[in-house]
Amino acid sequence: MIGNNLPPPIIAEIVNCPEKSNDAIVRKINHYIESGADIIDIGCIANKTYPDRIREIVQLIRNNFNVLISIDSMEKSEILAAVDEGVDLILSLDLGNYKDFLHLPRDIPIVILPTNIKETYFPKEPDIRVKNLFKLTQELRQSGFKKLIADPLLETPITPGICNSLETYFLYKKQVTKEINKNLELPLFFGISNVVELMDIDSVGINGLLASIAVELDMGILFTVEHSTKMMGGVRELKESVKLNYVSKYKRTPPINHGINVFKAKGKTSQTLPEFDRTDAISVKDYTPGYIPDKNGYFKFYVNHYTKEIYVLFYSNQKILLKTLIGNKAETLSKKVLELNLTTNIQHINYLGRELNKAEFCLLTGKPYIQDE
Repeated sequence: MIGNNLPPPIIAEIVNCPEKSNDAIVRKINHYIESGADIIDIGCIANKTYPDRIREIVQLIRNNFNVLISIDSMEKSEILAAVDEGVDLILSLDLGNYKDFLHLPRDIPIVILPTNIKETYFPKEPDIRVKNLFKLTQELRQSGFKKLIADPLLETPITPGICNSLETYFLYKKQVTKEINKNLELPLFFGISNVVELMDIDSVGINGLLASIAVELDMGILFTVEHSTKMMGGVRELKESVKLNYVSKYKRTPPINHGINVFKAKGKTSQTLPEFDRTDAISVKDYTPGYIPDKNGYFKFYVNHYTKEIYVLFYSNQKILLKTLIGNKAETLSKKVLELNLTTNIQHINYLGRELNKAEFCLLTGKPYIQDE
């Protein structure tokens, strides 16, 4: 359900979906659904068309999951292929291509843009974007389309600039309160990944802030993606942030102290320091590098964010794999290593605990794990 005063559902895109294997698509969808995604988006590829592959992907998803599906394409053949297979949402139509789709079922949900991509027309002015959205809304409504969603376009900070985009959203909300425009009001589409993906800043805080804006402006639907390594866990962050802000909106308070938090690196609790005599304390601030090989062998550690697993591989010094352990807790894995007597070297055991603790932290936060870094 999309509409006023409802928590906005989340679309999670599989980028370059037609060129991915079925196994990769299924793995990604499992991860997205477990993270809280409401709609799975088939992200298509600019300047390449794969209508037959789109049919296969929609069928693949239908056969394996009970989830809504959207198609992110402006290519006619791909959109029609998806519609033939019963796709649930189309991204996107604009002033340049909408006439190609006037024969579509009138009750299919469609996202509309204020652009004309065919003619490389991409207006920057907020008032022009709003006017274009109103114009396209009128055209499609006159043709009988009932379920439209407006995308004023959220752009990247600094260049081309997020403030101009946000002004467009604010202006749209103001304009639809006017009597002349009331019948043109549509739920708004908020493409959060356009911001989060193109900033070298941890995603959790950005997702939280954008979720606040989305709930405050009563956005209809949110769009995100976990394409790059730094975006891992972003759907879950966004889902929890929406919950926090939605509760806050209806309690009429800031998004704080509601029993929901989306902290990862930081938190609200603090430690009480004891009073003690520092006179005879031993300073161990200096790090003395040194490595004495363990005669039993060595460990390699890996983190699989999709299966939520830590892999511990134990090799002989001749590089022969002797033992493989799979788990998700540093403590249980380290205890199993000791139980199996894989090492009795104290320094190695210390190293083992340190790396496994780091691996578990990375698994919980979505941070990439690289051994010895």
